[in-house]
Amino acid sequence: MAAVPLVRGLRLRFPMSRIVFSTYTSTGRETVKSKCPEADQCFYFPLDIFPVVQRVIAKVRPTLFLLVETDIWPIFLRTLARKGIPSVVINGRISPRRLWATAFYQRVLAQVSFFCMQTDVDAERLLSLGIDARKVTVTGNMKFAQAIVREREPSRLRKDLGLPIGTRLLIAGSTHPGEEAEIVRCYQRLCHSYKDFFLLLAPRHPERIEKVESLCRSYGFSCVRRSRADGTSGSSIFLLDTIGELSDAYALGTFIFVGGSLVRRGGHNVLEPAAWGKPIFFGPHMEHYFGIASMLEREGAAIQVKSGEELALQIDRLIKDNGRLCEMGQKAASFVAKNQGAVERNLAVIEKILEPPVRGKQS
Repeated sequence: MAAVPLVRGLRLRFPMSRIVFSTYTSTGRETVKSKCPEADQCFYFPLDIFPVVQRVIAKVRPTLFLLVETDIWPIFLRTLARKGIPSVVINGRISPRRLWATAFYQRVLAQVSFFCMQTDVDAERLLSLGIDARKVTVTGNMKFAQAIVREREPSRLRKDLGLPIGTRLLIAGSTHPGEEAEIVRCYQRLCHSYKDFFLLLAPRHPERIEKVESLCRSYGFSCVRRSRADGTSGSSIFLLDTIGELSDAYALGTFIFVGGSLVRRGGHNVLEPAAWGKPIFFGPHMEHYFGIASMLEREGAAIQVKSGEELALQIDRLIKDNGRLCEMGQKAASFVAKNQGAVERNLAVIEKILEPPVRGKQS
């Protein structure tokens, strides 16, 4: 999803070029098909085995390879370098654990032509691996741009769920096993105090929806899947079992909990709810978004919690302090707005590497 605004920018800058988008999962493939029509082709990224890589590169004939964020493919990158095909890391980030494998990453990353990193910290970590400073720049995080992309009209979702305007809705997005029980217990505590309180659970992997549904019912709650909702269910818990709707669903939330953070999954995207101007909660495991999560906390737009019980306590305090609730949302939206521009900076780097402009149908 972070790459979608970049692909749209590439299509505008290079209208005659062929854009090939690769993914690793079926969910990613479906997301590309539904949200990125600018891509001419989508396929699964090849196994990083020399004969396979050779065949794929010969078939695609790329002019430029853009690697988004952190996935490193040694054989693929080495083969590109030997063939003189430039590669650029976009939205790059380096986690502290990767610094332990210094020698390995030095050899692999030396094959990359240029690095567009998210933050100064990421750039410094890259330089500590021995990468030439002339190949490194900080362009920002494209997830800020992706966060403000609106795909659907949220009022349609509200109608389908049968949510009256003015009700309080807790949305727990991209949750993992072990988190849903905490969230349901949080909801159990709050719904007794506030009769207009609802919960929307969005598991990170939709194939887990049956287990999450059984969990909710084991606590005595009625629930309905979004795919079956017709506005008349009367349920208090909704399960988002569709792909691509979570970002827009955040618009309906009063409080947002971002999953993958109460358990050791590294957390998920906090910028999408922030762009909608929502107060955000997450657990202590936000390693993948550590910089952004920390900044949101410092801005007063987010709160870290350690359990569902603590989440309920914090939400209860915000319900009783509407001024602070509104202030958190305003600070979240402002934070996203003032950090725009990464896509344009990345496009400028790509344009420079591709000079003179690409002509003809190339990838």
